[in-house]
Amino acid sequence: MRAIAVVACSLAALGRAAFADEPQAPRGQVRWPAQLQMASLAARPDWLPRLADSTQAQAPAPQEPSAPAAPPEGNTPVSPGQDFDLLAPQKPPDEAAQQRELEVMHELQRRRTMLHLHQIGGYATVATVTAAVVLGQLNYLDKYAGGGDTGRWITPHAIAAFTAAGVFTATGLLAVLAPSPLEKPVRLDTATLHKIAMAVATAGIVAQVVLGPITASKEGQLSQRDFALAHQIIGYTTLAATYAGFLVLTF
Repeated sequence: MRAIAVVACSLAALGRAAFADEPQAPRGQVRWPAQLQMASLAARPDWLPRLADSTQAQAPAPQEPSAPAAPPEGNTPVSPGQDFDLLAPQKPPDEAAQQRELEVMHELQRRRTMLHLHQIGGYATVATVTAAVVLGQLNYLDKYAGGGDTGRWITPHAIAAFTAAGVFTATGLLAVLAPSPLEKPVRLDTATLHKIAMAVATAGIVAQVVLGPITASKEGQLSQRDFALAHQIIGYTTLAATYAGFLVLTF
């Protein structure tokens, strides 16, 4: 028994020395000491080495993981959720549209100038119509209200009346002929009230221009006073409509 123990200790010491001297086998392959390999080769049958060698030859060698392929230069991957444009693509400027915009700007500038002159003409219209009505009232009092029928107000009244008609016509044409390139919906506002008032004043001016000479032609007839009264009433109506059209835009 002592001899067997000695042999076992000798084999253990020999194995430790062999393992210490031999380099470590790679992971996945057992590296036996050279003495034990010599003894095992002599003892094992001929077919066992061939089977072991073929098994080791068929085992694939471990491969290192390859680095991910870099994307081509200049092509940055885009997330599907971010593939959109914040602004819509702009169309190239249209020459016809640009020409139309220039025409609209010129027409608006001309309209602004004409309406400014129309405003100045409005002050002149109020002044001349007021003068014509006042002189017409003085002429009516001189002829039909005990003024002696001197006739001194006939010429001043006629001059004021035709001047008022001329100024009124010119002022109205400035508003009518002013270009309006932008469409404006029809609604009841100050501009609409101004147009209504000036339409009434226009009818009154036309009636006065016709009725005045007719009244003058009735000299010496009883109907002349009736024509003169109608001429007076239409004159005050025209004056009131003119003031209404003027004030609705001024205030």
